[in-house]
Amino acid sequence: MTLTTESVWREFSDRLRGFLGRRVSSAADVDDLLSDVFVKVHSRIETLEDETRLAPWLFQITRNTLTDYYRRRPAPAAALDGVDAPTVEDDEDAAALIAASMRGLVDRLPPKYREALVLTEFEGFTQAEMAAELGLSVSGAKSRVQRARAMLRDDLLECCHFEFDRRGNVIDYEPRPRCCAPVPTP
Repeated sequence: MTLTTESVWREFSDRLRGFLGRRVSSAADVDDLLSDVFVKVHSRIETLEDETRLAPWLFQITRNTLTDYYRRRPAPAAALDGVDAPTVEDDEDAAALIAASMRGLVDRLPPKYREALVLTEFEGFTQAEMAAELGLSVSGAKSRVQRARAMLRDDLLECCHFEFDRRGNVIDYEPRPRCCAPVPTP
C-alpha cells in the first residue's frame, strides 16, 4: 500500500489535533500547527521507510512542530504600567503560609501515613529509603505514600475551594474558615 497525505489525514488528523489541543490553549493555533504538521508530512512522506512506523513518525513530526511553536513565541510581556509585579517576598510569604497549612493537614493524618509522608516529602527520603527505615517492602512503602497523598488531597479539597485551569493546574484557592489552620502539637 502506498501512503498518501490524504489517507494519513483521514486516519490521524483527529488524534493529532487532540494531542496538540492538550498542549496548546488556542484552537486557532492548534489548527495552524496541524496544518504545519501535514505540510511537513506531505513533503517528507516518501522518506518513511517502514509504513508500520507511521504513527511514531507522525507524532515525532508533531512534537518537533510543537517545540518550534514554543521556541518562536514572544517572551512574556513586561508588567503593565501602574501594576506592581509580585515580588519574591510575596512568593516566599505565600509559600510559608501554604507550607504551614499543609503541615497542619499532614499532622491530622493517621500516624503511619503521616510518618510516610513526612519522611518522603519533608525529610527527602526516597521511597526505598523510607521502606528500609520503617521495615516495609518497597511496594508497601509506595502504597503507603500513595494512600497518604490521596488522604491529603481529600483533606485539601474539603478544606479549600480550588480553581483549576483546563489542564487541571491550580490557579487559585481560598481556604475555608478555620479549616487549614495548623494543628497544635501535644
